[in-house]
Amino acid sequence: MTDTILLKQKFRSSIRRGTGEAYLLAKEHPEIDFSSDIIKASLKNFAYDGQCEGSRAEYLWPIILLSRQQEKIRDAILKGLAAEKDDTWSLVQLFELAKLYSLEGDAQAKQAIYNRFYTDVITGSDWAGAMQIIEMDGIEGLKYIAETFGRGLEHNHDAWHDDSLIRSFNQHYPEIDVFRELDEAGADNHFIKKYTDEVKKNREERDINSPLKVVYKDIIEDILSRKPRRFLKIKLTEDELTLIAERFLIEKDTENREKLLAVFIRHKYPLDSSYILQLAKQYAKPRNKLGKIALDALAFLKSDDIRQFALEQIALSKKPELFTCIFRFNYQAGDCKLLTEIVQKAKNEFVVECLMHDYVRIFETNKTPECREPLEALYEKSNCGMHRSDIVWLLIENKMLSDKIKAEIKFDSDEDTRKLAEEID
Repeated sequence: MTDTILLKQKFRSSIRRGTGEAYLLAKEHPEIDFSSDIIKASLKNFAYDGQCEGSRAEYLWPIILLSRQQEKIRDAILKGLAAEKDDTWSLVQLFELAKLYSLEGDAQAKQAIYNRFYTDVITGSDWAGAMQIIEMDGIEGLKYIAETFGRGLEHNHDAWHDDSLIRSFNQHYPEIDVFRELDEAGADNHFIKKYTDEVKKNREERDINSPLKVVYKDIIEDILSRKPRRFLKIKLTEDELTLIAERFLIEKDTENREKLLAVFIRHKYPLDSSYILQLAKQYAKPRNKLGKIALDALAFLKSDDIRQFALEQIALSKKPELFTCIFRFNYQAGDCKLLTEIVQKAKNEFVVECLMHDYVRIFETNKTPECREPLEALYEKSNCGMHRSDIVWLLIENKMLSDKIKAEIKFDSDEDTRKLAEEID
């Protein structure tokens, strides 16, 4: 295999994960044509969670500018913007890239944004492109958006708009009285007025119909009254946790038991941990949701038996990622080897993401230079920029950040990761 092929493979892996290695490779090897992979990464947002991570346009832009195939890349991006009809977060990224071209004086790119906005709308994403228009043209851009949405309301009576776009505009232009501007424009433009009236109406209805906070007589009633869900993000005292655990022991209703035990996915179970372990051993039984909840609850518990259970299951299971959370409070020196092997065997991005979640907590709790090998293995596999920031921080904190990663993070897709580079310089 030639050096060029190996470099292209490294570049492809990096640009899809969002690491800075792609930028460094493009800069160090201008003779290699990486344009195919740049185009693919531009047309599709490869982030694990595009909604949370957002557009990678700012990350891709410096890489694009290094390419000798800039015209080819630009044309592909503008064609992609016109053609994308399925993936909201890829469409948003294409809007953002076209905006960057527009800000450089590219009139065709700017027109492409206006042409694509509110056409072939992806369900639930009629807002896509709005912020790019606002960032290019300010209040005049917002008036165009208001008119466009107003026309839509004229033809689609089920369409609905709240004030979220107005609030986003205010963050960018706090000195502008948005509603005054829209009201003045709406005096001569029926569609702008229709949009503005819709926004005001829905804001008033939201304020009037905001649900009152329900006050329960005790914590048990509060928990049992909630809709079933895995995580309960509530603050609890030690006395409340004990009360919940004691009620769980005597509760007979299956759904109520699940709700009560789910509390201990976020909090340490305060009574005998062996009971939770026995429940967790039933995690694989069909229709046994309680066993899976108990398995997750083991993440806060520590004992020799719990650790042994995790080791046995990892050796036997086809899904070892289900048990890595247990090492948060049951980690021992040398476990880094096992954790690294699990990462190396991971076959898909969901499994890698689960491991990222667990390993960050394991090494937040257990400060050790041993973190380097498993965390670097995850760094080289994960496309989650947000968790990558946590990994880099842990490597820095344990004085295990390699020179390679230190050089790359200046050009990472994640803003927090780039800030870490500034802090250690």
